[in-house]
Amino acid sequence: MEIQNLEEDIRRILSEELKKSGTSQTASTSDAGQNGIFKTVDEAIAAAKAAEDVYIDKPLAFREKVLTAIREGFRPYIEKMAKDIKDETGMGTVEAKIAKLNNALYNTPGTEILQPEAETGDGGLVMYECAPFGVIGAVGPSTNPSETVIANAIMMLAGGNTLYFGAHPGAKKITRWTIEKLNELVYEATGMKNLVVSIEEPSIESVQEMMQHPDIAMLSITGGPAGVHQALVSGKKAVGAGAGNPPAIVDATANVALAAHNIVDSASFDNNILCTAEKEVVVESSVKDELIKKMQEEGAFLVTNASDIDKLAEMTIGKNGAPDRQFVGKDATYILDKAGIAYTGTPKLIILEAQKDHPLVTTEMLMPIVPVVSCPTFDQVLATAVEVEQGLHHTASIHSENLPNINRAAHRMNTSIFVVNGATYVGTGVGANGAHAGASALTIATPTGEGTATAKTFTRRRRLNSPEAFSLRSWEA
Repeated sequence: MEIQNLEEDIRRILSEELKKSGTSQTASTSDAGQNGIFKTVDEAIAAAKAAEDVYIDKPLAFREKVLTAIREGFRPYIEKMAKDIKDETGMGTVEAKIAKLNNALYNTPGTEILQPEAETGDGGLVMYECAPFGVIGAVGPSTNPSETVIANAIMMLAGGNTLYFGAHPGAKKITRWTIEKLNELVYEATGMKNLVVSIEEPSIESVQEMMQHPDIAMLSITGGPAGVHQALVSGKKAVGAGAGNPPAIVDATANVALAAHNIVDSASFDNNILCTAEKEVVVESSVKDELIKKMQEEGAFLVTNASDIDKLAEMTIGKNGAPDRQFVGKDATYILDKAGIAYTGTPKLIILEAQKDHPLVTTEMLMPIVPVVSCPTFDQVLATAVEVEQGLHHTASIHSENLPNINRAAHRMNTSIFVVNGATYVGTGVGANGAHAGASALTIATPTGEGTATAKTFTRRRRLNSPEAFSLRSWEA
């Protein structure tokens, strides 16, 4: 009976929303979408708005029921999803994608992070609570398609919102499958439909249409700077996760063997497509040779010939200055083979020495190529790291046993994520050997300042004043 009533409510509200937008009701009932997938942006957003008008009145226990359905329902599909992502996008590794999917599903906080705040005294009660925005419009990257859908859904649904998700065309099949499966799981558990919606054929035009739609209350853009810029000029509240170029700092006091292990492990994770991954190393000259040697022992291949280095740069960086997509997320061996560079074994990372202004240093490569820049002193190391990070304030790391150096670097880098003596993937919540490394961070809102997003990011902070009461500490009749 409860499920039947829910469907009747949603049908009624959807009919009203479609009449407002001028869309034909006969062409668009609540069943027009196939598990959240619709033909047009208008139809999809109308369905999400109708669902939101019901969902917003549900208790927190209902939200938790939705989140449990997502977390438990996807559990048997994790390996399949990882393989499908790899097959469709051609980027990264299945093992890394399994780790990222587990992170999104089980390290993304739900309603428990939305704790109210209260103040009491002679002036009565002041209470602050986290309230929904409404329908949130989100855009995800091809590098983390299903992971971003899942993490965004958990965060936004925990906050009481519904979600329109704009798929990246390069991962539209797996993104659609993920949204359809999510809707199927939620419907089976709760009777609700269209908490997360999308369209059949994603495009840049459909994203622009979504951003301008009057029923989209807030935007969350995970991807390149162009999309973030569009969101920021849309006139809506926007959470923007932009580009990064994370340096790994290594000073003369570092445990060099550990630094080498962490950098190679992290920079090769999913073939470096994570925006948090180490994109260059800036090392104090006195330990540079030891670091390179240890990195080679960890599975990195050192390119020493200047013409080979030039060939790598020319081949992997396009004329527009961006990394060539045919090499993004590809294996190190694939890149070396295409460049005609001979190697032994099965290297998982390509390293080379370069100056700080080399294009392989200044470009966010998103592939397993990490240049090493050396400087005589720590002051120069830190200044260089700040310079090559380019003021993006995204992610940086340091390997050091010198506490003042660590403190100075953390302060000067001023990044959303800063990692000390570890792999930068821990900044996303992925821990070595499955260890917990904090809340998942699939949306890292550096340009707009929210940092690693949680459910709280996607809520409005509302204040309630009750001046007549309530305080247990005092009473004045």
